[in-house]
Amino acid sequence: MPSYEEVPKIGKKSLLLLLMGLVLMVPLLATFDLGEAMENLRKIGPVPVFLSFLSIHIGVLFYNLGWYILLDRRARFKDVFLIGWTSLFVNLLIPAGSASGEVARVYFIRKKADLPTGEALSTIVAHRVVMIVPFIVSIILGTSYLLSMIGPSERSLIAIMSSIVLMSAFFYLIYKLSMDDSKLIKIVSFIERKLNKNYENIKSTIREYSQAFRNLMNNRRMLLLSLTCSFLNWLFDMLPIFIYFISMGYWIDPLMGALIYSVSIILVLIPIGIPGNTGIREWTMTGLLSAIGLTKGEALALTLVSSTVTVFLNELMFGLLAYIILIRNLSK
Repeated sequence: MPSYEEVPKIGKKSLLLLLMGLVLMVPLLATFDLGEAMENLRKIGPVPVFLSFLSIHIGVLFYNLGWYILLDRRARFKDVFLIGWTSLFVNLLIPAGSASGEVARVYFIRKKADLPTGEALSTIVAHRVVMIVPFIVSIILGTSYLLSMIGPSERSLIAIMSSIVLMSAFFYLIYKLSMDDSKLIKIVSFIERKLNKNYENIKSTIREYSQAFRNLMNNRRMLLLSLTCSFLNWLFDMLPIFIYFISMGYWIDPLMGALIYSVSIILVLIPIGIPGNTGIREWTMTGLLSAIGLTKGEALALTLVSSTVTVFLNELMFGLLAYIILIRNLSK
């Protein structure tokens, strides 16, 4: 099990990997039409950027509100909000499929709300399960648009449906294991016997976690409120795509917006090894936007302003600020 006794460290390796991602963007800027991209960025102007920043922040507000509800208000919302931003920042610089951010969440919420590790972890896993619902909806909507463009070929249908089934199965497995601690206890007991170690503390935490998770799953009202927050988070997260397309003079099909959003989220979740998947994300997004009809300059401009500036730099700046505030508060 990961250690929840300290927050994941952001060291030189993370910064070097981030630099590597930025280097990957150099040939992108050379390959695509940088001059046309700059013209389109001027065309977009500052107002859409401001509105998109605001939309992202409202989305993060609902994201953290969904977790606050699952915590049953056992922590101040101010602390939950700062911890949520900090987890985004940690995920951005320590690429581990969002696991590093969740370790940070457990660490900080235990400090702020004095929650046992098992209970703290149960709220975070439940929050993850709830948050995946609108994302799966987004993938299905994006898939519908993709199939309307290329036609329902058997190969594409198999590939897309397989990804949806695998993702759903993964979270269902997490749900089942969390509801019944016996299988997890057996796994720990097996490791315990093989290594001749005493892992009674771990087994105790698992029992505590499973009981707390079952209590959360049985509270339908709490789950419904948290799910509502997750869909509002999804909506405001996706809104900047439409803001930028409209500011460039395009009307974007809602299903195409869902497709672009799905791709951007998948690229954040996959632990490629580069913080925020910087560079790789930009290459993929510009390729997708070019494939659906935008010029190279338009694709590059929209990628830079929506993905690099509105998401990456936004989370980097405000996440770092939240991280600094939390660390300072803990040291008092």
